[in-house]
Amino acid sequence: MPHLLAILAAALPTALYTLLIWWLDRYEKEPLPLLAAAFCWGMLPAIGLALVSDNLLGLPPVASPLGPSLGSGMLAPLIEEPIKAIALLALFHYARDEFDGPLDGIVYGALVGFGFSMSENLLFFLAYPEDLPALFWLRSVAFGLNHAFFTSIVGLALGAVRYHRGPVPVLLATPCALSAAITFHALHNVAADYRLPGLALSWIIQSLGVLVVFAVAVLSWRHEARLIDEELGEEIRLGVIGTADQCVVASARARARCELNALLQSGLPRYRQISRLHHLITELAFCKHLISMGDPHANCALRDTLRQQIITLRADIADEEDAPLMA
Repeated sequence: MPHLLAILAAALPTALYTLLIWWLDRYEKEPLPLLAAAFCWGMLPAIGLALVSDNLLGLPPVASPLGPSLGSGMLAPLIEEPIKAIALLALFHYARDEFDGPLDGIVYGALVGFGFSMSENLLFFLAYPEDLPALFWLRSVAFGLNHAFFTSIVGLALGAVRYHRGPVPVLLATPCALSAAITFHALHNVAADYRLPGLALSWIIQSLGVLVVFAVAVLSWRHEARLIDEELGEEIRLGVIGTADQCVVASARARARCELNALLQSGLPRYRQISRLHHLITELAFCKHLISMGDPHANCALRDTLRQQIITLRADIADEEDAPLMA
């Protein structure tokens, strides 16, 4: 039973936070395989780090319920943050067509962090079952967003230089962002050594950091909404989509309401069609934007393929041009 409680205490908050991040990516949601890969990368190195630090570095990660001592607390971020950042660099280079800007970087970075914190929390919960209630509130609730915040700094930086050509912006952004992540992580570990006053100060600092990241996400929403609205004007003139399509797809709230109506009024098959239509239209808008930026991951052939898929799908789900979105 203690083991089951420890697993639930680590997994349930992580599931909630993951859903929150999934909701945060409002317009062009990232592919589930890439999201799963980011999460798993964060989850598995946490276990590996525990073994390495314990056996080789003499830094047992669960030496105290509050975390590492002052000395090891300064060293741990230097090990953990670069390892977490590897996943983001891999996604940035090998799945760049799905890494569209700061918001995507935040999403991927947060998922790496959530995977890491879930494994780390589980180690603490199993090591100190008698302190499980207090540890749960401290590690999963009060500081449950910490690792996601640290890693999202790197993801945000990579997303910010996504459309800059050449290696120099990435080579500059990565170490700067990684240094910031390490600094915030180390500050938290050092503050925890001072018990309640330090933890209170750390919570304030990390909360402000999370609010800044969320503010960037909100600005990204607005930018993406404008981008979609601008890029779809031509598609209306070409007859690929209707005016209602543009209005709905450019508004996350209208899109969610439309898809919910389709589900409640016409069932799951209709919902899937409408959701797929919205996804394709969004993909088309982003594809056209990438073409205008000279990005090699988008081209006219892909744009034309998306247009044809949209035309075909709209013909399948409605007789009149705007009917799918007026349901």
